[in-house]
Amino acid sequence: MSKFSIEKPALLIGEGREEELFFCAMVNHLGLSSSIQVTQYGGKDKLAGFLAGLKAQTTFSKLSALGITRDADLDHAAALASVKTAIDNSKLPDTLHVDTYILPKKDTSGALEALVIEAVSTYPNWPCVEQFMACVSENDQASLSPTEMDKRRIHAWLSTLSDPELRLGLAAKKKFIPFDHVAFSPITQFIQSLLTAVETRSTTHA
Repeated sequence: MSKFSIEKPALLIGEGREEELFFCAMVNHLGLSSSIQVTQYGGKDKLAGFLAGLKAQTTFSKLSALGITRDADLDHAAALASVKTAIDNSKLPDTLHVDTYILPKKDTSGALEALVIEAVSTYPNWPCVEQFMACVSENDQASLSPTEMDKRRIHAWLSTLSDPELRLGLAAKKKFIPFDHVAFSPITQFIQSLLTAVETRSTTHA
């Protein structure tokens, strides 16, 4: 994970580099890049350390709102509890607005890829992805979880794009992801709520 310093009043963090690129693209699409900074915390097991380091930054006082994202994987409730534990242990100040979004959406197992699949599965080339999945499954020796199957679907779909070497984050950056799709409405509202928290704090401290 690359070093960063707090530069904006709101910070949105994702698990890794792909999430960082993806959410950067989404924040830019929403026109919020002047107020919301995006970075990564380097993986589920490194969130607590990231939050501890956040408090130690000399520019920490600039921060008004923190949005934490994480994949639910197999258990949404467990993922949410894990993030809550990391937040509680970090002892962030009460003046900082902290909120959590577990992907893909409330009370649902899976990951970011599930949202993307919902958004792009109506594309003309999507049946080709499902044909590929059916073909592979006939001789598949791997025992994949539903989340891993979604990742396989996304890799297959990415290979159909005009630049077939793209990973999900760069595909978002290059505007292949339809962020206006209703599938992204909950996460969009979550991101926008960070800006609302910043504005509320600014008014309160004016």
